[in-house]
Amino acid sequence: WGNLFHYLVAAILADALQDHSYSMIAELLKRDEGVGLLRCILMRSGRLLDTYWVCAFAVNQHAGICDDPHGAVDSVTKRPLPSCNCGLPKLRNDTPPLTSDGRSCMCEMNKFEDMMEFCANHVQDFAQVIAVDTGFSLFSRAWCIAELSTAHRLGLKQRLKLRSHHDLKQKEKDLRELCIEKMQASRPQDVIEILRNIPDRHAFDKSVQSLLFDG
Repeated sequence: WGNLFHYLVAAILADALQDHSYSMIAELLKRDEGVGLLRCILMRSGRLLDTYWVCAFAVNQHAGICDDPHGAVDSVTKRPLPSCNCGLPKLRNDTPPLTSDGRSCMCEMNKFEDMMEFCANHVQDFAQVIAVDTGFSLFSRAWCIAELSTAHRLGLKQRLKLRSHHDLKQKEKDLRELCIEKMQASRPQDVIEILRNIPDRHAFDKSVQSLLFDG
């Protein structure tokens, strides 16, 4: 959530080109000739038409959280995001009708895990690409953690994409102390729901550490 769109695209291209970091690709994307070069490389490698499902594009934010940015800031200007006055009805985790386990049927925000499980069962070689922002805030966001946990539970291949390994070294001390129970969400209910679905939290913390430092 703290990443630039520019870096998200670079991370996806890095995965397609089987690169572990995306800093060089991000630089190429800044120039027209760089974009042309990347397109040519993707075409020659047979990866130009690969399909990626991006979770951030999969939900209508206006149907969920746009009316209250909860102190979020623009990732470029760093200015507080304004509340949206679109007026679209909000479908929260607890909006009726509910499933037998208390989850809203109409809410889009709580369907990431279901969608991942569906894709895992129906899409050959489905895997998870983790486009890590430079501040590594991804590892403190509740719904990002939920997706990591779901991929781990389903046994999906997880491919981590960093801007650079220098970023990892800069944040290593904090990242070594990552704890799922410290994750953040716009709504406290989200944290409760996600933690309920991760029975062995210590084991999950270890899996994230392994993903970061043993890959």
